[in-house]
Amino acid sequence: MKLKTLLFTLLMLSCTGLAFGATVTVGKPYYTANNTVTVPVMLANNGASISILSLDLTYDPALYSAPVGTVGTAASSVGKALYGNVISSGKYRLLIAGGMTESATDPKGGSLNDASTGTSAALPDGVVATVTFTPSGSTLSDITLSGAADAADAQANQVAVNGVVGGTSGTQSIGKIGDCNASGTVSAADLQYAINIVIKKPGFTYNNLCDVNLVSGTVTPDGKTTATDVQTLINVLIKKAGWVLP
Repeated sequence: MKLKTLLFTLLMLSCTGLAFGATVTVGKPYYTANNTVTVPVMLANNGASISILSLDLTYDPALYSAPVGTVGTAASSVGKALYGNVISSGKYRLLIAGGMTESATDPKGGSLNDASTGTSAALPDGVVATVTFTPSGSTLSDITLSGAADAADAQANQVAVNGVVGGTSGTQSIGKIGDCNASGTVSAADLQYAINIVIKKPGFTYNNLCDVNLVSGTVTPDGKTTATDVQTLINVLIKKAGWVLP
């Protein structure tokens, strides 16, 4: 599939509240199965304490459709759940909050879990969600996404949120998971790149294409590159059975 570019301009609206400014980052888009594109959503608290996070993503429905959000590893680690819905044509809202306990007998449908399972727990740094988009046509096309975020702590105080896309603004090429050096293919050079990140070699820093955490064969980014990612790349490069990247 020919690589095209995905233009992401995420305009994060800051909220008044605590002096701290958390950062929400939409990472580099990458190919996933069935001709889809996925972007990770990462949180850096920067001293803030966020219990609930909402993010609206606006896209061109003529080019992309059916966005699907999945709770990220950082959010699920403290019992959070993700609720997502297309609230209007071309606008997808995801909400990360405490999980719901559904009940057929509850007139409201269920209740929020207690603090020990996510209602009041603070979100840690890391990947809090991934969002997958399906192209409306047969090929991937350029798309412009814009977004607005809102957050609060466990005491219902608003928390200031800032955001960037891929670390910088502007056009982001669609990448391939495992292609750490963005050469277009996964090779031994990417393995060395991942090793250099792990050993903190100067000039080599985390990028989400080098976040190759596989869970039951599915890429599940966790917001860091570790020895586990290095081993995954080794298994992929030697074509070990069951180790395939999209």
